[in-house]
Amino acid sequence: MVVLPCLLTLLLCPALAFAADPFAEGVRSTEPLPPEQQQKTFHLPPGFEIQLVAAEPELRKPMNMAFDTLGRLWISESREYPFPAPLDKPARDSIRVFSDFDDTGRARKVTVFADGLNIPIGVYPFSSAASDGSGRMTWKCIAWSIPNIWLFEDTDGDGKSDTRTVLYGPFDHTRDTHGNQASFRRGFDGWLYATHGFNNDSHVQGRDGHQVDLNSGNTYRIRLDGSRIEHHTWGQVNPFGLAWDAFGNLYSSDCHSAPTYQLLAGGYYPSFGKPHDGLGFAPVLMEHSHGSTAIDGMVHYSDNLWPDEFQNNIFIGNVMTSRVNRDRLTFNGSSPKANELDDFVKTDDPWFRPVDNQLGPDGAFYIADFYNRIIGHYEVPLMHPGRDRERGRIWRVIYKGADGKARLHPRALPDDLEGLINELASPNLPRRMLAANALFDRFGKSAGAALQRALEHSKNAFQEVHLLWLLHRLEASKPTGLADAAKSGDPLVRVHAQRIAADIFYQDSRPHLGSDPETDIHHIAAAHQIATEGLKDRDALVQRCAAEAWRNYRVVSSDIVRKLLELRASVSANDTHLLYVVRKSIRDQLNTES
Repeated sequence: MVVLPCLLTLLLCPALAFAADPFAEGVRSTEPLPPEQQQKTFHLPPGFEIQLVAAEPELRKPMNMAFDTLGRLWISESREYPFPAPLDKPARDSIRVFSDFDDTGRARKVTVFADGLNIPIGVYPFSSAASDGSGRMTWKCIAWSIPNIWLFEDTDGDGKSDTRTVLYGPFDHTRDTHGNQASFRRGFDGWLYATHGFNNDSHVQGRDGHQVDLNSGNTYRIRLDGSRIEHHTWGQVNPFGLAWDAFGNLYSSDCHSAPTYQLLAGGYYPSFGKPHDGLGFAPVLMEHSHGSTAIDGMVHYSDNLWPDEFQNNIFIGNVMTSRVNRDRLTFNGSSPKANELDDFVKTDDPWFRPVDNQLGPDGAFYIADFYNRIIGHYEVPLMHPGRDRERGRIWRVIYKGADGKARLHPRALPDDLEGLINELASPNLPRRMLAANALFDRFGKSAGAALQRALEHSKNAFQEVHLLWLLHRLEASKPTGLADAAKSGDPLVRVHAQRIAADIFYQDSRPHLGSDPETDIHHIAAAHQIATEGLKDRDALVQRCAAEAWRNYRVVSSDIVRKLLELRASVSANDTHLLYVVRKSIRDQLNTES
């Protein structure tokens, strides 16, 4: 007798139905909780524990996170958001480095690496040998701060940047301050990949004069020295979050269109009324929405510390529902499909706003919590006085299991040549990427001989892949080594052999990026054979990478076009990603004007 009137009331007055639900409100009706009290509100799968890493007053309004080889956590934070400080006045934002962690994950030391910044989002720390010949490392950080992407350097070793140089810019920031440059992730190829957000219209060049035109959602890549910027994909509404998997696939999270994508190089993705390139939009991997369009912080779980059910899982932050969503990837050939699972992190505190997520080199899952009464950029007036500017938290989720023992890798990586080479075999992808880039940035060509010896004796597919990439990036690879990799019994190695062949084709088509012409002839011949044979590989992802390689090398060959057409005829309709890439490759082979 009581239930029916209640249901009628809710149906007739939907506002009343949501009034009691603080998670349904654009402006949260609850009051903020202290970090220790908020920690008690979380709910996670059995065996997992959430720990507090950092909080106010040491941290306010975190945006993006990144780790370095010392295991330190770098964070860009912004109290200015959503309004940028005037360019002629000092801003209040900063890049902070957290270190000296205790057994519970709490950082006991914080250093302000760079301050006076203006809504910094993307952040990428790295180090290289000091130019003074002392042998010490110089720490650097590439970061966005309105209106440029900057290189910050600590040249005197005091832990704080003392020089800042414009790498790329200016970018447009005038239309939307939450649609700026973000999600800096370095790839296997050494480029730094990034997202360009909603509504802004940027026209930016590298030092070589090549210009990209970024209108609203796009992804792009840059060289770390400021020499070149290139488009990677077109479209998405407001991408915010990038993540690699072990096979070199790049995933993104996006606010407003599909929550996640596996990005295909040169692909066009849906946006607000923007066209595709004539081939239709690139395929999706997710049909469900997770109950919100406010999606960010893409993570692919690439480690072995968690139970098997978490392998091939992807995670995204959902700042409207205050949850970290979880999906499991299954594959039709080379094409991923996201299967919705129960959320990974839930909370009773509606102020929880997971704006960025990272799998750390220690194997823990890190969450940047923008902790705020308001998160919406358009849903709530920008001038609303309830926007918080003083709070922010970093959390890490660890797996303990039934025995209560934390499953973690060492936080820091070794700093010597052999130690870094050994880390290339780690099951943790972030560790491998950190080690590979440290080998390249710190040792350069002097590491070539040691890398070649390691490749000849390696029995670990992870290590073999990174060694192949490093030798290629250092222009020290042997064509026979790549040819052998293309015939490996492990599909992981064969996939990356095709990706390296694609990069060889790419460099040959842009001579200013190539190496010695005589050496190039042998590598081009090897890449030609590898990519041709890859079109008939037994693995669909190898085939896809081979077809992608041919997009980079327009030989105007009837034989290559015929082989691509044969592959096109054999592709299952369910393998949407392979089908899209093959069609694009055929189109580009026949388009002699581009």
